[in-house]
Amino acid sequence: MRKIRLQSVLRLVVCALGALGVSALPGPSRGDTPESSAPRSKVRLAFIDEMVKKGLEAAKVKPSRLATDEEFLRRLYLDTLGRIPTMQEGQAFLSSRESGKRQKLVEYVLNQPDYAKNFGTQWTVLLLGRKAQERQVDRAALASWMRRQFLDNRPWDKTVYDLITAKGSNKENGAVNFPLAHMEAGAVSLTSLTTRLFLGQQIQCTQCHDHPSNDWKQADFWGINAFFKGLKREDVNQPDATGAEVYHHTDLSDEPTESFSQYDRRNGLVGISFPRFLDGRKISQGPEVDRRLELAKFIANPKNEDLARAFVNRMWGHYMGRGIVHPVDDFGPHNAPSHPELLDRLSREFMSSGFDVKALVRWLANSQTYQLSSVMIKENEKDESLFSHMALKPMTPEQLFDSLLTATSAHKAGGDNGSEKKRNQWLNQFIFAFANDEGDEGSSFQGTIPQALMMMNGELMEKATGGKPGSFLADLLDNAGRKPSPVAYMVNNLYMASLSRRPTNKEMEQTSHFLSANPDTIYVLQDLFWALLNSNEFVLNR
Repeated sequence: MRKIRLQSVLRLVVCALGALGVSALPGPSRGDTPESSAPRSKVRLAFIDEMVKKGLEAAKVKPSRLATDEEFLRRLYLDTLGRIPTMQEGQAFLSSRESGKRQKLVEYVLNQPDYAKNFGTQWTVLLLGRKAQERQVDRAALASWMRRQFLDNRPWDKTVYDLITAKGSNKENGAVNFPLAHMEAGAVSLTSLTTRLFLGQQIQCTQCHDHPSNDWKQADFWGINAFFKGLKREDVNQPDATGAEVYHHTDLSDEPTESFSQYDRRNGLVGISFPRFLDGRKISQGPEVDRRLELAKFIANPKNEDLARAFVNRMWGHYMGRGIVHPVDDFGPHNAPSHPELLDRLSREFMSSGFDVKALVRWLANSQTYQLSSVMIKENEKDESLFSHMALKPMTPEQLFDSLLTATSAHKAGGDNGSEKKRNQWLNQFIFAFANDEGDEGSSFQGTIPQALMMMNGELMEKATGGKPGSFLADLLDNAGRKPSPVAYMVNNLYMASLSRRPTNKEMEQTSHFLSANPDTIYVLQDLFWALLNSNEFVLNR
């Protein structure tokens, strides 16, 4: 049992972190005024802020102040790289006095390897979910394939085309694992996911009946489903080292077919549908037609505004905390966008750019709308859809996990040297505790008892705060002995590593007192670090 665990944790949590509440978040840094944000001279940035401002003025809602440099830094890293900044990255940005440094930071993160890793992981979760798949679905191959798309900044329409039409070995072509994972029950799941993820349209409710509030019919769902008739999978075995035949990979192909989709109608009759797109366009019913190829031509057409609108809205929701259409994948006359002109304009610009994903991220991250504070004021405390302030966003399991490793170097503690097996074991524990069945953590933070126990007492947290050689705490204590002000050095670095900010004067005074008054420095450091990592300020993306 640590010598001062209960006493110091209670005091540090209540005093230094405001009872673990976000009300204790730091105010603006000196010199951090609206004029210090990055220049926004490009037309695309101007129209984003002008249209949001127009909506606010019409509703007589006032925007919050601009986020501090500390808030912007942490938010941008979490949204774009899927982790908090390292202590060194944070110190470099906050100490910089360059003009336009926020804009430069956006360019920096867009060129980091974690950019592709982050969005590749997000889309792997969207395409496969977080639940364990059958062994024939190669999640790692799909994740690698998706990372490559973002690393190469491949146009989004081309990526979607390849996902819909993927053929061949699921090990050699990672995209194959998307259709392969959803072939059960006549590809019903594949039908609904394809339209939801790439067009933002939830037609799955018309599987059994016509839509109650728009024009979608049962025939629309089954018309899309008919494009997947003819899908064929074949498991391929190869001899292992002993000569025994074992599973190696799965091949996916399309057989010639004249099949149609058959479904039960509410009136007791049986309906049939041949391949037909949502706008009524049809293809030949002959067996010579590659049906998935034709579906991809409809969906991934570079002139398809629905494809652009769906992706733009999803990315807006990712960066702003809420879609212009909310939920982000529920387009239709039953669910009007909050800013229709803005969505249309952004979609047209995205199409004009050639479906350039990095360009879209650049526009969003450099906008003043994205750089507003999450701290509400009286004039906007009831606003949920006009983007007058940044929404609080709970970290995804992957963000939380990678942020803990970034802050603590727990994967290197005790000579583990970043063991991939141990890392995956910890990540799986986090996914089990923090994820939901849909792979979407929502927009409001609702901690559960299992999540709290995982954070407070899990093996990763023990490694993170144990102070073993190779960990952040061990290095911190070692380096502090060579500094002229070791206590101030340790406190500053603890806050920078965990919360991406410097401590307030009050926090510095209180924590310095604890460290100076107790001879067992490592125990105080462990308790302080534990309190910081378990605070709302750490687990929320704000």
